Amino acid sequence: MANPGGGLARDTNADWRKLSVTDPYWGVVTDPSFKGAVLPPDKLQAFYDTGRQEVAGFVAELETLLGAPFRASTALDFGCGVGRLAEAMTGHADKVTGYDIAPGMLELARARGGAVRYVDALPDESFGWINSYIVFQHIPPERGMVLLGELLRRLEPEGVITLHFTIWREEQLKVRPWRAAARRMVDLVKPREGLVSMYEYDLGAILEELNRHGIFRMILKSTDHGGHHGVMIVGRRDLTDSPKTH
Repeated sequence: MANPGGGLARDTNADWRKLSVTDPYWGVVTDPSFKGAVLPPDKLQAFYDTGRQEVAGFVAELETLLGAPFRASTALDFGCGVGRLAEAMTGHADKVTGYDIAPGMLELARARGGAVRYVDALPDESFGWINSYIVFQHIPPERGMVLLGELLRRLEPEGVITLHFTIWREEQLKVRPWRAAARRMVDLVKPREGLVSMYEYDLGAILEELNRHGIFRMILKSTDHGGHHGVMIVGRRDLTDSPKTH
């Protein structure tokens, strides 16, 4: 699917490898107080505290969906970055794996120690909980939908998901066609790295993919990041379940 916001067809992996060196924390949470390659202890603590707060919210939604306390045996954080969410997920899962393509971010995550296993290749194993938050929005949808399928194939029967996608952007954030064309020309001549690109996904296509992998029971919660509107999808895989028909 083309990006309706006019974003570039970029090598976003190269962007995140660059950001992992220059702005590893701001690249995850775009708050000015998290700018820079190194954060003072108080800012670093505040950064990781945001992860614990957000994961607590995801778990509360899962418990609402399941109608019971939640704990996973295995969990995967897709696009883990510096481990902001993966660390927090260890409070709700026995074994947590964090996956990312940015070596600099993985190096920082590993340096913190802890129980998370950090990898730079998507593990060929199954997980009881797969999480990804504010990650797919930076991946072109034609590639992101393939990755979504790869993740869902790794979800255990009766496993759960907490997955975030951006769906639309407000008018003032849309890139006009002439400007998008100009940016593409500049990129062809002199590609730039370290940009934070935003992409919108087709919610219908996402739900179709989830249904094809046995996920029918879901909670959808709207998100708004500075005019980029999305949805957090909390769901459970149940291969014995099926959509209701009337």
